[in-house]
Amino acid sequence: MVISRHITGKIRSARYIVEAILLPIYFLLPWLRWGEHPFIRLDIPNRKFYLLGNIFTPQEGYYLHLFLIGMGLSLFFFTTLIGRVWCGWACPQTVFTDVFDWIGRTILGSKYGKKDAPTFGKILVHFLWILVSVLGALAWVSYFADPYEMLSEVRSSAFLSSPPVWTYFTAFFTATLYLDMAFVREQFCKYACPYARFQTVMMDAHSVNVTYDLKRGEPRRKAGVQEGDCTACNLCLVVCPTGIDIREGTNVGCIACGKCVDACTKTMGKEGKKTLIGYMSETQANQPGAKVNWIRPRSLVYGTLLLCVLAAAGTLLYNRVPLYANILPDRIIQPMEVPGGLVRNFYNGHLLNLTFEERELKVEIANSTLSSPVHILLGGTEKPAIQVLGNDSQDFRIILETVALPQDQSKPTHQISLRITDLKNPNFQLQKTIPFRIPIK
Repeated sequence: MVISRHITGKIRSARYIVEAILLPIYFLLPWLRWGEHPFIRLDIPNRKFYLLGNIFTPQEGYYLHLFLIGMGLSLFFFTTLIGRVWCGWACPQTVFTDVFDWIGRTILGSKYGKKDAPTFGKILVHFLWILVSVLGALAWVSYFADPYEMLSEVRSSAFLSSPPVWTYFTAFFTATLYLDMAFVREQFCKYACPYARFQTVMMDAHSVNVTYDLKRGEPRRKAGVQEGDCTACNLCLVVCPTGIDIREGTNVGCIACGKCVDACTKTMGKEGKKTLIGYMSETQANQPGAKVNWIRPRSLVYGTLLLCVLAAAGTLLYNRVPLYANILPDRIIQPMEVPGGLVRNFYNGHLLNLTFEERELKVEIANSTLSSPVHILLGGTEKPAIQVLGNDSQDFRIILETVALPQDQSKPTHQISLRITDLKNPNFQLQKTIPFRIPIK
C-alpha cells in the first residue's frame, strides 16, 4: 500500500466538494421512500428491482442489458474525451480511500504512514477504519435489504441468538472493505482494475487527461544546472497515490486524481511559472495554444452508439406496461371436442401486477385466426375479469371454446391474441398470443 503525501490545492478542494456530495447519496439512498415504497432496492429473494416507484422483474432483463451497454459506452465515450476522470473523482475505491486517509491524518498527523507512529494512535486509526467499514458495508447491504427492517431486527432480542442473513453479508463486505482500504488501496487500480487495462486504448492524443508538459519541463534540473522548467523536486511523485511518475508519460497506474497537478502548481508558483502538469491533451502539451478537438471519429462513434442505446431504452420505458402475463396450455388436460361440435382448449395463466395499485383486469379476445367466434371462460365463470393486488401476483385458469368449422379443421393449430386491460384505465393494456389446437380425429 502507498501512503502518499498530503497536498492541498484547487483540485484537491474540488474533489472534496464532489466527495461531500457523493457520500451522502451513497449512504442515504436506501433510506429514501417513493411514497410508502423503496426509492431503490434490488430485492433478490423476491426477484424484483424497485426504482423511482417502478417495479422491474427478471423477465425484463433487456433493461439491464441496455443499462450495462449504456454504462460501457458512456465509459468509453467520456474516457475518449476526458480520460480517467471517473477513477479520480467518483470511483468508490478513490472516495473511500480519501475518507480513510482523512481519518489517518487526523489521528496521527505527520506520523501517518510511518513506522514510528505511536501504537495507541495506530490502534485507534484501525478501530475507526473498521467502524467506517461496517457503516459502508451496511449501506451496501441496504440496497438489497430493507434498512428499516434491519434496524428493527437489530433492536429485537433474537438478533444475537438467531442472526438474520444480512448480517453475514455485512460481515463479509466489512472485511473486504477494511482489507482493501487498509492494505491495498490504489494498488488495486494499478494492478487489478480492468478499466486500467484498456483505458489507454480508449484515449488518444486529443483526450484531456493529467499530462506532463515534456517540452517545457525537460531536461530537468540537475547538479544546480537547469535547462527545462522542471526543478526535479519529485513532489509530483511523492503525492501520487499509486506511486507512478507522471513525467514518464501516460501510465495505466494514473487515476487522474490531480494530486500531482496541485503539487506542480505549488512548486512552479514559487518559480513564478505556470504548472508543468495539468488537465490537458498531449496535443496541447506539444503545441502550446492548441485547442482540444472534441469531435473525432472515435468520440462520434461512441457518442452515436450511446445515443442509440439511450433512445432504445427511453422508447421501451415510455411504452412499458407494468404488467407481466404468462399463459400456457394446460399440460394435463388436452384440447377436446365436446358434443355440439365445440372444441375446448385449457390454459393456466399467471399475472404479476408491477404497480402498487390494485388492478381489475379484463381478458378478452383481440384477434383470432379461427373462422368462427371464440368464447372465453375465465376461472370457470362468464365474467372475463380478474383482480390483482398491488405488487402481487395471481394465478388463474382460462378455457377457450369455439365451433370447429371445416376450414378450421384443416389446420391443427391456430393463433389467438388475448387483450388484458385495466377496467379503470384503458391505456393499461397488454396483448398475449397463445396457440389454439384442433384435436386430431
